[in-house]
Amino acid sequence: MNRNRRLIPLCLLLVPLVAGLSSCESFDRVAYRSLKVAKAEYEVLQAHAARSFVRGRLSEQQWERFALAGNRFIVAHTTAADLMQSYQRVKRAGEAEQQRRLERRIETLLGELPVLLVDLRRLLEIFEPSQTPPAPEPSRE
Repeated sequence: MNRNRRLIPLCLLLVPLVAGLSSCESFDRVAYRSLKVAKAEYEVLQAHAARSFVRGRLSEQQWERFALAGNRFIVAHTTAADLMQSYQRVKRAGEAEQQRRLERRIETLLGELPVLLVDLRRLLEIFEPSQTPPAPEPSRE
C-alpha cells in the first residue's frame, strides 16, 4: 500500500501537464514542459539505479532489467521530442491537418511517459524497497 501511495504523486504531477495539451494553454509550452518534467524524473531514477549498482545493491540482472525499462522510456521521450520538432516545422508552414495529426501522436507519447516512469520506480522499489527516492510532489501550477 505504501508503494502505491508513492506512485500516485508522480501520476498526479504529469497528468495535468498532458491534460493541459488540449486546454487553452499553448500546446507547445505544455508539451515541452511535460517532456522536461518526465526527463528530470527519469534522470533521478536512473542516477539512483546507477549508484545502487555501483555500490553492489543491484545485481547485474536487476541493472539490466532497469536499463531495458529505461530504454523504453528514452525511446518514447526521444520520439516525442523529435515529433515536436516536426510539429514546429508543420506549424510554421501552416499545415493545419498535419499539425492536428502530430498533436495527437505527441499527446499519445506524452501519456505513455508517466506509465513508463511508474514502471521504472516499481522496479527500483522491488529491488530496493527502503532505498528508492521519493516520488515528486504534484505541481501546483
